[in-house]
Amino acid sequence: MDFEEKKNFTEKKKNRNRQLESLQRKIKVKFGSKSLLNRALVHRSYVNESGHSIMDNERLEFLGDSVLALVVNEYLFKRFENYKEGDLAKIKSAVVSESTLAKVASELNLGSYILMGKGEECSGGRFRESILANTMEALIGAMYLDAGLKTTRKCILSLLKKDIERIDQLSYLRDPKTTLQEIVQKKYKTQPVYEVVEERGPDHQKEFIVRLVVNGNEVARGKGNSKRKAEAEAARLVLELVHEKGNSVL
Repeated sequence: MDFEEKKNFTEKKKNRNRQLESLQRKIKVKFGSKSLLNRALVHRSYVNESGHSIMDNERLEFLGDSVLALVVNEYLFKRFENYKEGDLAKIKSAVVSESTLAKVASELNLGSYILMGKGEECSGGRFRESILANTMEALIGAMYLDAGLKTTRKCILSLLKKDIERIDQLSYLRDPKTTLQEIVQKKYKTQPVYEVVEERGPDHQKEFIVRLVVNGNEVARGKGNSKRKAEAEAARLVLELVHEKGNSVL
């Protein structure tokens, strides 16, 4: 490595450290291991293109998914003492959904911190809900390993508590497909129709695009890493419009 290469490498490292410091200030968590935090932000496309010996964030995502579920379930169990298991499960499902996690990630501008391949970035990867949600889970997994459950719980709840309360107040968000079906059945004496219009990504990380048709008209499209989640997302988008403007939007 010549002088110019060393200079560029040092400058990139400084810039990356500044980025990581910025993210830590946003989430109000100081990592002991910067390398662990950095790994949480490495998309697999970066590993494929960089040529460096670096690990992606998919194992941390796997761990973070479980930690997130534990923290949210524990909070719901204590917060809503009179709710039945089914109601708790519906709230939890909405809180840890791809759309909710992606929204929180967007509020943190998490996409700007992700290391990803040029191809993925050019295709809009920094704003893709599935990538944002997965990176959010990886960040939680890294935080748990680095700082423990107590700190991770505090951070998760600071980021998600407002959404938990919002979903509880807007009960239709707990089970959007069932709620929308009841509305459409009452208005048109028919059922909403969900059609998969696109599947993209490898088998282990599929993203489904679903169109939602009511009375012959497309009213929304939803995205998710399963058909069920994409359908629920489409139904949720329509119900939020109905909540704001009334049934005339259907």
